[in-house]
This record gives sequence, C-alpha cells and structure tokens, in this order.
Amino acid sequence: MPYSQARYLMLMVIGVLIVGFWPSYFAVTTTVPWQFHAHGVAASLWVLTVTAQTWTAHSKRQLPLHRAVGKASLFLFPFLTGGLAAIISRQGQDFVANDPVNLLYGPGFMIGTMVAIAAYVTVYYRALKYRRKVWVHAGYMLSTPLILFESPFSRIMGLYIPRFQVHGPADFPHIMETIVWSCALELLIIAIIWWRVRDRAKPFLVTGALIIVEVAALVFASDFPVLKQFDIFIGHTPGPPIWAIGFIIGALTSFAGWEAGKSRAVPVAAPQPA
Repeated sequence: MPYSQARYLMLMVIGVLIVGFWPSYFAVTTTVPWQFHAHGVAASLWVLTVTAQTWTAHSKRQLPLHRAVGKASLFLFPFLTGGLAAIISRQGQDFVANDPVNLLYGPGFMIGTMVAIAAYVTVYYRALKYRRKVWVHAGYMLSTPLILFESPFSRIMGLYIPRFQVHGPADFPHIMETIVWSCALELLIIAIIWWRVRDRAKPFLVTGALIIVEVAALVFASDFPVLKQFDIFIGHTPGPPIWAIGFIIGALTSFAGWEAGKSRAVPVAAPQPA
C-alpha cells in the first residue's frame, strides 16, 4: 500500500492538533461557544479517522476494518463541513461585535474558511470517486489533514516563537504571518511528496492549488468592502442555519462521491446472428 510512513506522520498531526488548540479549546471546553465544539469535535474525529485508515491499510487482515472506517467517514464528513460553517458563523458574530482581531482580518477569515470547505469537498469527493485507485484514493484522503494543519500549527508558532507572539494590537499582524508561514510549510510538505513519488502525487498538487487560493483569500479578502458587508450579514444570521448549510454540503458530497465511485459493469454486446 502507498505512503507506508503516513501513519507516523498522522501521529505528529495529532500532537500538533492537541498542542495548538490546547489553550483555546481543550483546556477550556466548558466555556467555549457551541460553534467551537461543532468544529473541534468533528475535526478531531476526522483526524482520528484518517489515522485509523493509515494504520489499517497495510495488512490484508485489517482491510475489512479499513473499509468500515472509510464508510463511517461518509457519515462524519457532513459534521466536518458543518463544523467549519459554524466557525464562519462565530467569526461573523465576532466581527459585528467589534472584536479587534476580526475587525482587522474578519472577512479574510470568513472567505478563507469557505475556501477550506470547498477544498475539503473537492478532495473528499475525489477520494471517494477514485477509491478503487489506491494511490489516488490515499493521496486525497491524506490531503485532508494538510488542509487542517495550518490552523493548529500557526497557533503553536504564536504561542512558542517569540517573533510571532502577540502582546497587544501592534502585534496583530503576527497572526497573519503565522498563517502564511504555516501554509508555506504545507506547500513544502506537498513539494517533498511530489519529489518522492512524482506523478502519483497529483492529489497533493490539487490540494496545494487549493491551499494557495485559501491563503490568498486569508491575506487579501479583508480589503474588499463588499466582503465586509457580507461578513456583517453572516454575523447577524442565526448560527444553526449556517451550520445546517455546511452539513448539507457535506452530506451531498458524501452521497455524490460514493455514487461516482461505484463500479459499473461493462455491458456485454448481444451475439450477432450468423
């Protein structure tokens, strides 16, 4: 099976996730808004799902478990996209509440998260569609933690690297710097994978293109007044309907991807009369 070392890299991703989100989520779970739980629980379960996939893909005895976990992901994916939509809702609420960081970067965070949802939809749909092509399927499934990686790693940079720590409003630009550097690291990882497996890394190249679009949205979207108005609209919209829209998008992706990947028998031509 491809990417035999991916299981160990997934353990590293879990470590980054715990360290990066410990102060803002795991250590304060009883006080955070519901949107954080909608995203945090779903994203954590998704990382564990992909990790389980990497550990069960290399033994024939474990392939039934691998397939079972894969089918379970069909039901988890709508919660993943719904959780991201919930974060968009919360960000909009913070924007209209004049949160200083969101006043500076809110529309960028909003559009960047929308691009992240589009990226998840793209790579997961293609992972399902090409689930019988081992290298393609594995590449797209392993791309999903890469899309997630930026968020916790940028927080680690802000927590533990003095150059990027935020002590007041004058340091707010450091937040975007950590995001850009984290996305650059994602692209470096993709470049290394491509260098190692070349043409088989096409799924990661697709993900890399989506990451570039995401970081461009994060950096530049806040400069457009129309997007600020849209952020205000999001902030005044109740959160549950926004979560529901994300959930429906994920559910449709699971269904469409599964259907697209079904094997279709080649029709046998009827015998011609002599």
